[in-house]
Amino acid sequence: MQYKKKMDLPFIPAKQLWFALLMISQPYAHADNTDSPYFKGGRVEAFYDRKDNGDFQVNSELWTPVFKGGYGALISETGGQDTHYFGGFARPLLTSPEYGDLILGAQEILKGGVKQTEAQGEYRLPFGLGIGGGFADRQYSGQDIKFAKISYRNEWKDIKYILSTQWQSYQGKSSPGGYVAVYNKQLMATWGSDGEQWRSTFGYVAPDQGPDKIRPALEVFYVDNSIGNFNGSKDLMVTGSLGFRKGFLSHEARLGRAMGPTGLEFGNPLGFLSPTFNRRLTAWEVGDLVNFRFIHSTLPNYGRVETLETAIYPTQFFGDKSLLSALFVGVGVTSPNPGKDGLSGLFGYHKRINNFESSLRVQHDFDRDDTTLFFNAIQWL
Repeated sequence: MQYKKKMDLPFIPAKQLWFALLMISQPYAHADNTDSPYFKGGRVEAFYDRKDNGDFQVNSELWTPVFKGGYGALISETGGQDTHYFGGFARPLLTSPEYGDLILGAQEILKGGVKQTEAQGEYRLPFGLGIGGGFADRQYSGQDIKFAKISYRNEWKDIKYILSTQWQSYQGKSSPGGYVAVYNKQLMATWGSDGEQWRSTFGYVAPDQGPDKIRPALEVFYVDNSIGNFNGSKDLMVTGSLGFRKGFLSHEARLGRAMGPTGLEFGNPLGFLSPTFNRRLTAWEVGDLVNFRFIHSTLPNYGRVETLETAIYPTQFFGDKSLLSALFVGVGVTSPNPGKDGLSGLFGYHKRINNFESSLRVQHDFDRDDTTLFFNAIQWL
């Protein structure tokens, strides 16, 4: 049952709220910061996200230099089937670079008794040559995937580059493909195809002038899923911030999106299956001062869906470092065609104090009279 009342917070049944709080409370089990190379700089995170139609999602993950993985569930309150998903990626040779680098990943989705499984891996020799492959097995479906790849990564002066070539089989059709990425500290450009999609990325991060200075960052990301057997959407995502510090718009995180599911980029591990524990950061988490995201999707039936979301931290423009600096406001616009457009307002906070970080966002769509709630908590290790 969906509860609606204009400008009220969404109703959350007691047992579901308790389940969400249990998930969110997991970060508190990890107390002090650590000097261990296996955990230093890592985090434990959990979030609760209530959807417009009354369904909600809980997600919990462990994110460290040698392991990234987690569990989540999409719980339906509207008569649909619940979805459970879990998986992880390991990097066991991180502390022994003389033996090269090894990345292994596996994920699984369970919905209505149907299982989807994915596994992939790549071993990279110390001088940069890598050999890898993987598969995605969708039960009771012909959309299975197999791939094999050879990659090479190196750097010339201050320019890093990655070259990969691959073979992929999808629904019995084999396709060659490959990706290339070139980047330095400020700029990144990528392009490539796996036979079922091609993707391209441009990224920019301004030089660091200090912790209290404006530091713009921008990413333009495009994926065309219409080139293979499956006629999918064409998606453009533009994300930017005036106060980049780290995270989503960093080159390390961008490589995962840029190189696709076959890239095996440990900084931001992606897979063929969805949903996954590894989420896309929301607009207000991208940086400080002002953040925005624009998404345009052209659907296979030539319809379109557009979303624009902004988040502004007003007091940060005045150098405020109090708790007020954590407050943000913003506007969201959705423009589905066909469908009903929506104008929404959002407000909340996002703050890190010592090793604990949390955020809360309430968003109300005035045209659809829907209110959504998002809360997450992170304990940095």
